[in-house]
Amino acid sequence: HPSQGVSLGDTVTLRCHLPQLAAWVWLYQEEGWSYNKRKEKDQDTAEFSFVSTKREHAGRYRCQYRVSESAEVSVKSDPMELVLIDVSYPPSSIFIHPEHHVGTGTNVTISCWNKDYGATFFLHKDGSSDPIKHQDSSGGGAANFTFLAVTPADSGTYRCSYRPRGYSFVSSPLGDSVMLEVTPTAAPPGWSEPPICMPHVMDGWLCLCIQSAWGLWLAIGTPKLLDPTGADEQSRANLVMALVRGFVAALVFGLGVFFVIDARSLWIRRDDNCGAPPVTVTV
Repeated sequence: HPSQGVSLGDTVTLRCHLPQLAAWVWLYQEEGWSYNKRKEKDQDTAEFSFVSTKREHAGRYRCQYRVSESAEVSVKSDPMELVLIDVSYPPSSIFIHPEHHVGTGTNVTISCWNKDYGATFFLHKDGSSDPIKHQDSSGGGAANFTFLAVTPADSGTYRCSYRPRGYSFVSSPLGDSVMLEVTPTAAPPGWSEPPICMPHVMDGWLCLCIQSAWGLWLAIGTPKLLDPTGADEQSRANLVMALVRGFVAALVFGLGVFFVIDARSLWIRRDDNCGAPPVTVTV
């Protein structure tokens, strides 16, 4: 306590919650110090306080306990991270692309940058206690967080922080915020979801639809790329779709030839039957 936003020099309390009454409780810092507390009477919680936190207090902690009149100790608890904020680090800058207000399905990128500390960047969303994404800097003191095909659930306020190399549990303050608002987009008039569709093929989809008892119709759609990454990718996508269209055209042509040949054979058999001698019945 407090659960987040603890700066260097603040007072913080780590509390171990025990599943049963215990007399001895230990607090372990991974790759660091260990602390123990003897309880005058058995209790189900134990508190360890740091009056003025320092960098060496930052880290990952676990609890362990021993019940009275027993030589056995419990297994260590799940870890808890104590991240301390160093206000001497300047906050990172933030930028959103393509814009703050977008429609459903748009690709959105949030960029964070600062001086090149060789840092790991963290993306925070208001309402979430923990960072939602993290990424090592690309070497230029920047990181890009991309959201593919956003939905209204991605709407919110975002901020960045970073942790310099060598200080995994020491963080910069949160920087300025950007707001993302995702507006639901209605389907185009006359659009209907294909009844049976195969998985996505590059930037299009191939759908098989049984229209009637007379045959099988093939429908090919090529939705526009929301955020093409370059001309090469678009060219490859167009080439794939051209090949698919060529395959469909060949299949339709082959079916047409088959039906013509089958119909011609039927007519020939009927003409042969017409030229045969009549059948007579005698008593």
